[in-house]
Amino acid sequence: MKQLKSRLWSAAAMVLALGVTALFAQEAPLLTRGQWLKKIGVSVTNADVLRQTFSQVAPDERVEFTQRVLKAVTRLPVSPEEKAAAFVRTSVACIAGATGEVKQKVIAEVFAGVPVEHLPVVTEELAKRFDQEHNRLSDEQYEKIASDTLRAAIERNAKTDAPSVRNTFVILSFLRGAKSPALQNKLITQLPDDRMRNLAATWVPSALKDRRYDALLAAAGVDELPVRKDVLLRLIGHANLDRLLADLNANLAKNADRLTDETGSNVVATAWIPLSQVQATSGIENGGLPSTMLDYAPNYGMSRVPLYPAGYQNQGTTIECPCVPPVRESPYYNLKR
Repeated sequence: MKQLKSRLWSAAAMVLALGVTALFAQEAPLLTRGQWLKKIGVSVTNADVLRQTFSQVAPDERVEFTQRVLKAVTRLPVSPEEKAAAFVRTSVACIAGATGEVKQKVIAEVFAGVPVEHLPVVTEELAKRFDQEHNRLSDEQYEKIASDTLRAAIERNAKTDAPSVRNTFVILSFLRGAKSPALQNKLITQLPDDRMRNLAATWVPSALKDRRYDALLAAAGVDELPVRKDVLLRLIGHANLDRLLADLNANLAKNADRLTDETGSNVVATAWIPLSQVQATSGIENGGLPSTMLDYAPNYGMSRVPLYPAGYQNQGTTIECPCVPPVRESPYYNLKR
């Protein structure tokens, strides 16, 4: 019991310390445009510097920061796999660091600034983080976020080389993790003209079902990249996923410092701490924290929670002997005792 209390106190103290650290990070002085421009190069190759720098960029300059970092990634003299991984890391970091309407504009900038040939990989990775269930959103909440974001993307993509293709990738990033099949028609109907709606209706089904993007790439006049999936997966990693859309929900935004279950009960005070910060802090083990205090879904990858309690191989979950009890009628029973 003493060990349990000690562990709980340690976990609570650690969360409080991380919350205070995050608070001070938010209060750090903002960088001038000239200062953060000098950090673009380092941000491209160092995800920690990217997140820290982005947090110190003024909200009205974060879209431009995202644009410039994506352009810097485009110029990297690396393999297709390394460049695709860099686009994913940059996109996730910038979207995670933005809030409200700025987040929607940053998402729009990602789909406008990433070269079309890299959009299949970026879209697939963002779709995992946009997933409706992962972000704990109702159908109505998810539809509103998707519609508002698509609206911002349509406006931004109108100034790009392939607006129809890029808008379709935006739609795909939300449809992949949507619960309601009706969302597909609702988003396609939102496109600005009949030609674009007809093209999207043709491209979306095969992309969703078979993950085939050849028609989209051909429409943009680019070839499919020879990306080796195993190398790309190693570069991106198996890290737990950020919930990139959760804070766009108005109800969550108003109660950002509290968590409730679906019934509105079991209110738990908490501090929102990105998983990347928890992992980067030495001496912290995920097992020492309640799952509600970490920003990740427990049913992904290595962190998947079993449906029933079980020990290791040949190990039981009880102190009772799992073997068949001895037969009391045996003449040797009392001798063994």
